[in-house]
Amino acid sequence: MLPVDMGDPKPFYDYITWAITENRKPCSAYYQSLDTTKIAADGFSCGGLMAINAAGDPRFSAMGYSSSGLFSESPTKWGAIHTPFKIMNGGSSDMAYENGQRDYNGISALGIPIIYFVKTSAGHGGDLNNGKGDFNTVNLAWLNWQLKGDEGATGKALLVGPDCKFCKASGWDFKSANLN
Repeated sequence: MLPVDMGDPKPFYDYITWAITENRKPCSAYYQSLDTTKIAADGFSCGGLMAINAAGDPRFSAMGYSSSGLFSESPTKWGAIHTPFKIMNGGSSDMAYENGQRDYNGISALGIPIIYFVKTSAGHGGDLNNGKGDFNTVNLAWLNWQLKGDEGATGKALLVGPDCKFCKASGWDFKSANLN
């Protein structure tokens, strides 16, 4: 048994509380350097379970995960999401593929803004181990858009609309719902 339930959001909550506290301390290296109104949770695999389980915390302004998803339908957890949501996985060989599909369908049905990227032959984790890989490019663009308001080529435009790099690319599946 692992010492921490990997779906337990408490570690996320503790880190956020710590960062907000440090941002207020004049003696902290983080003093007045963090925008505590722009907080995201975006995890890989077990970290994605932490993220979705933490979705009800009002301090979050964006959420998502890569190669993750709930193990069964959970309208209560989906209904707690109050921010835009991003899901990305590595296709049918990704052990979390079906979980991500189910979460996308459940979350989008509730009217929550959501995007869903599938790199069809990437497998679990895709190319996250490559710092300049597609998974990291999508994740960074998502955070740029949601946390910094970037609607250009390094944010929203890379993920949705006519200039979306992955929306119609070979080897990718994409869908979205409820986006403004």
